[in-house]
Amino acid sequence: MTANTGRTHSKWLTVRVDNSGGTLTDISAYTNTIGAFGVTYDTQDVTAFSDLVKNVVIGQPVAAFTLGGPIDTAIITHMSAINGTGTPLSVDLMMGIRQAWQAGEPQYGISMSATSGYLCHDFKVDPVANTWSAAFDMFGPTAPAFGTASES
Repeated sequence: MTANTGRTHSKWLTVRVDNSGGTLTDISAYTNTIGAFGVTYDTQDVTAFSDLVKNVVIGQPVAAFTLGGPIDTAIITHMSAINGTGTPLSVDLMMGIRQAWQAGEPQYGISMSATSGYLCHDFKVDPVANTWSAAFDMFGPTAPAFGTASES
């Protein structure tokens, strides 16, 4: 089936994160909170006194995001095993358009390598709210990107 176009709903977002063995694992069933994701670049104003238009120089990117959801044994085991290990992870956020994601529809992420990927650096459980949360930040010289093919 060809990819759909148009508006969609967050229920069609598939979240896949490496497990401790390096296999992309669908954790969508355990995730109900997904922070904004994408790549933001630092800017430095370089406008000279005589320039007619304000100018900037693009610096290094930042691509942090957060995930969260209700407490569950499976997700606590998964996130505890990858938190703070320093091992780059593959991350794949797949945006299905009015259906479960299919090839050709929007996707954001990165396939890990020895020198690039995401690091999970903050995993917390809040027993009062009955929730978990995890923070991810990029690692290495390669930035994640939007595309239409799934990560591996």
